[in-house]
Amino acid sequence: MSTVISRNFSISLSDKACQRAREYLLSAGYRVKDLKPIVWPEGAVSAYRSYMGAPWEFTTKADILKGKRERMEHSLWFKREYGVTQRKPLYIWVFWCPGISGLFEGLWTYIVGLGRDYHGGGYKGQLGGYLLDDVMRLFPLVDRPLFPDYRYYESWRRAFVKKYQRGLWCGRPQGKSPIRAEVRGGNIVKILGRAQWPKRKDSYEGKILDNNR
Repeated sequence: MSTVISRNFSISLSDKACQRAREYLLSAGYRVKDLKPIVWPEGAVSAYRSYMGAPWEFTTKADILKGKRERMEHSLWFKREYGVTQRKPLYIWVFWCPGISGLFEGLWTYIVGLGRDYHGGGYKGQLGGYLLDDVMRLFPLVDRPLFPDYRYYESWRRAFVKKYQRGLWCGRPQGKSPIRAEVRGGNIVKILGRAQWPKRKDSYEGKILDNNR
């Protein structure tokens, strides 16, 4: 059973409240006599542990302020970007994910931008749906089957990594190739075409290539 305790610096419990707390802990299965007082680090405002006997994890005031700043920055970004369509340089990234206990293991496809990761749904994530089909048509590396087949997508990812390899990720080859797209807020509206990696003195904008090349 997970436990969360908020720290209150200004209010102390009465004897009656302490008794109620002990009774609750007993009903929840705690051995009250074996409980040790929590040693609060400086600035900590709450403590959490996932199960009885697990080490306490603390949230500090700095953690709360950091979370507030991140939410504020995202809110400002959303207000600035929402409803505005821009043409941006992005790139296709196909890489190997080692997974966690067998989950998420395999080749993944992202569309990535400078400073913020894009895909069809906004934030970074596995590319799918019509955007993945658009990307695969833009980079025709394997023959499309008559009926949907997951092996077709895996074959395309392997072919993409082989042809557009740029370095390693998690010890395995990764593929990257630049494109340009119309982006509105955090969503890709339309893929415009392929691009070229910039030279050192060029901007990242690159030069759009013909989709048929």
